[in-house]
Amino acid sequence: MAGANGLSTTNAVTGLATTYANRAGQHLETADVVPLAKFDSRGLCGFYVAFGVTLAGFVLAQSTLGLGNVLALRHRFRLIWGFSAACGTIAAVIAGPVMGALPAPFLPLAGTLALLAAAAAFTTKLLGTWLGPLGVPVATLLLLTVGNSTSGATIGVVLLPRLARTVSGLLPPGAAIRAVADLSYFGGAHVSVPLITLALWAVIGALLVGLRSRRVAAR
Repeated sequence: MAGANGLSTTNAVTGLATTYANRAGQHLETADVVPLAKFDSRGLCGFYVAFGVTLAGFVLAQSTLGLGNVLALRHRFRLIWGFSAACGTIAAVIAGPVMGALPAPFLPLAGTLALLAAAAAFTTKLLGTWLGPLGVPVATLLLLTVGNSTSGATIGVVLLPRLARTVSGLLPPGAAIRAVADLSYFGGAHVSVPLITLALWAVIGALLVGLRSRRVAAR
């Protein structure tokens, strides 16, 4: 088994295999071939880091929604990108070298978390720009409620219902947690799809915010 897949998944698999072994009159021995980091024995560090970075991006975007009359759009974009890079770097430093809870290579980890912050920020800004006062509650529901509950960090992705499993890979928190786990324990073998997902949320969000601002300016 691979403990890096999470306690819920490994416990479920071990329990199922043990039941079959007992019924067959056999003794089951298990070996953890990909154990979790020493300081993340429950495999929850990725979840808490992703939640914190998502929340930081969300709060930043919420703040910039009221700066339209103070800062030009390009300056607000620079603020979001700069903050996202700083947030990803600081989170990677704390979770990696400082706490030793995420054994992922530092630069890929920082880049992934920076993309997550940008995705959360631009998604929140997009919804706030296009939907007005309703945008922030929708972003809260999408990113913080649905995104984190379907991320697969506390309950393994393979144990989620089919719809939740699909949603998990499409939303920024779930994509980031998959990327962080893959970088930390599986050599980044399947990290491209989650990273592309995060980049699409950030870039498309930024483009649509810019489009909306141009339309408003034209009017």
